[in-house]
Amino acid sequence: FSAARLFEKTFDSGDLARSLSEYEMTVALSPANFMTWVDLGKARNLNGDVEGSLAAYKLALELAPNYAAVQWVYGNALIRQGETDTGFPLIAKAAASNSDYAQPAALTALQIFDGDIEQARRGLGDTDVTNAALAAVLSGQGHFDEAFNAWSKLTVADGPKTKPLGETLIEKFAAAKRFQLAARVASRLRTSDAEKPEIGRITNGGFEGGVKLRNAGLFEWQIAEGTQPEIGLSEGQTHEGKHCLLIMFRTFETAAFRSISQTAAVDRGAEYEFEVYYRSDVKTSAALKWEIVDAMTTVPIAGTPPMTPAPDWTVLHVRFTVPADSDGIIIRLVREGCSGPSCPVNGNLSVDDISIRRL
Repeated sequence: FSAARLFEKTFDSGDLARSLSEYEMTVALSPANFMTWVDLGKARNLNGDVEGSLAAYKLALELAPNYAAVQWVYGNALIRQGETDTGFPLIAKAAASNSDYAQPAALTALQIFDGDIEQARRGLGDTDVTNAALAAVLSGQGHFDEAFNAWSKLTVADGPKTKPLGETLIEKFAAAKRFQLAARVASRLRTSDAEKPEIGRITNGGFEGGVKLRNAGLFEWQIAEGTQPEIGLSEGQTHEGKHCLLIMFRTFETAAFRSISQTAAVDRGAEYEFEVYYRSDVKTSAALKWEIVDAMTTVPIAGTPPMTPAPDWTVLHVRFTVPADSDGIIIRLVREGCSGPSCPVNGNLSVDDISIRRL
């Protein structure tokens, strides 16, 4: 057996024949070991003996009928020979008992059934393992709607095996600018209602769910790293609820500006109204305002008036229309009017109850 393995790895055509001879001797000495029959089948195939290879795999399956590794290699060998009716059930069994085979089985099933997802699902079995595998394969192929439909069939979306897939799908959908799909996946994964994104809604607009200074999710508040301005939650004199977001400016350099933003899924071509409450004693020649950006192109589509000094809570509104080919926006705090390296900004800005509503 050791000699067979060594000769197999040299990639010398003469050694392939020697490797096969050693595998044949191994099987003769240990005929009840199913793995030696699997190795012999691979060796025969490398040497061009397809029928002999299938015969070896068949004997391995007779010795170990419930082993996924045997089902997988024999099933694939049959499929390569056009015997899909016999081979496909074997790889389906392998995928059902070992999730490592699930994605390759899903890919094979889609090829066998010419991309017919329902036939592939029926062939593999309508299980969480199958639907997770289909979602992964279809998203990798750029079939995002079909991938979401497969993922939505999961009975347990936030389990230890399925949650990482959900997070991956969010990333893929967002990269493809399919924000509604990403929001729907994220909504099923988040355990807190305050963290669940909804179409046409700002998540945690009142800051009652807290904010993360790093590793925030796509539909959560994104606060850039840095030291200036200082940003955190405040419990003093909120507009409503327990918290508001406090931004403390003690900055003189133009570069000293940490961005605050959030991505939201919206309906294509719809008209919305953005609303934000604020208090400010900020002194600066620059203008602090909120901007709505098309998440597809990152081009601004609307902006509020500047947040001028206001000792009491003051509301700002702005209407905007989502582009017809986009289903995502980014709202972000921007600073305008700074030129050169110096841009003094001093004072505190509190913001609360940020929202959008469809008109």
